[in-house]
Amino acid sequence: MIDTLYDDHYKSREKLAWEFAQILNEEARELEAAGVDIIQFDEPAFNVFFDEVNEWGVATLDRAIEGLKCETAVHICYGYGIKANTDWKKTLGSEWRQYEQAFPKLQKSSIGMVSLECHNSHVPMELIELIRGKKVMVGAIDVATDTIETPEEVASTLRKALQFVDADKLYPCTNCGMAPLSRAIAKGKLEALSAGAEIVRKELSS
Repeated sequence: MIDTLYDDHYKSREKLAWEFAQILNEEARELEAAGVDIIQFDEPAFNVFFDEVNEWGVATLDRAIEGLKCETAVHICYGYGIKANTDWKKTLGSEWRQYEQAFPKLQKSSIGMVSLECHNSHVPMELIELIRGKKVMVGAIDVATDTIETPEEVASTLRKALQFVDADKLYPCTNCGMAPLSRAIAKGKLEALSAGAEIVRKELSS
């Protein structure tokens, strides 16, 4: 949040982040008390502000989940399919290694799950190894295109991820939110996600 706000009070991104972490923690505790099983925090800026992420970003994330007993997750992606995001992706080159900057710190954090963008991205899948031990939500659906994946395409992404995350810690998901997509396309993509996951599930149990 702090990367999109004007701060004339604290005049410090770090101080503002700690304040937000406390507020988010209070809200998260209320959600947990209401019966929520999983609470996810979205941190796309972890792919941009690397020094701040390592100096205090991951620490403030830990503050936001402090005291929670439910499952906790953090989502770090390259944004859904709006022009600002797709234009930015074009500047990143042929290999996206931004996760490499934050993963070592996240691996040592208290967060339970890490949600990643994988399908149709230029992220080297082996970077998942840097968060070995965490549960990993593997993005197997590209939300920046209207093209609906085939179940086999989804399965292929999951198989690649299984080289770097244990099967019992892999959770198939989308790269990001599907708000820009039509309901019909979003439904088709989720059906493909389910079918692709089932293919891999059967392979693992055979």
